[in-house]
Amino acid sequence: MMRLLVVSGMLGSGKTSVILGIADMLSDRSLKIAIIENEIGSIGIDGEILERSGLKVKELRGGCICCSMQTGLIDTLRTLEAVMGPDIAIIEPTGIADPKYVVNAVKDVTGLAVTSIFTIIMVDAERFLKIRKPFERPLRNQLSVADLVLINKMDTVTSNEMEEIEKHLREFSYSGRIMAVQANKRVNIEKVMDLI
Repeated sequence: MMRLLVVSGMLGSGKTSVILGIADMLSDRSLKIAIIENEIGSIGIDGEILERSGLKVKELRGGCICCSMQTGLIDTLRTLEAVMGPDIAIIEPTGIADPKYVVNAVKDVTGLAVTSIFTIIMVDAERFLKIRKPFERPLRNQLSVADLVLINKMDTVTSNEMEEIEKHLREFSYSGRIMAVQANKRVNIEKVMDLI
């Protein structure tokens, strides 16, 4: 029986930093963790960063995770379940992926012992106000399955800008929990752990 944690967001939003913080804290609790990372390019930079931290990473290549669900993600989850039996599998889709496809695909699979799925959407506070219009559609899609939105890089914006970001997220019909973090310094990551 494993829980899934999906950490999604645009490129540069801080997904890998949050995953590192969460994985360290889960390891401290003696939980077995698997990380599945979706890489489109030829070099898995994030995977290298995660592995340097002592974590084992399974990279899915050959396209976006939401387009190769059955052959990539589901097969990988089945293999991890059989070989490793993780308590928690953390999934990091590419920045352009719609996590709704990940969540729905896993829910529709029989014979996979997933007890819960928790989805975190990362938002880059530094760039959000500049990119919200051109990326409104993918952001709305991401927010539609979010259990938690983390506004990362809280140290780079004013409190007024932070309020404006939250206001725009609410305008995108998101009514769930929003939390400000500074992932690279693990500020508020302990509070995230209390929610997942």
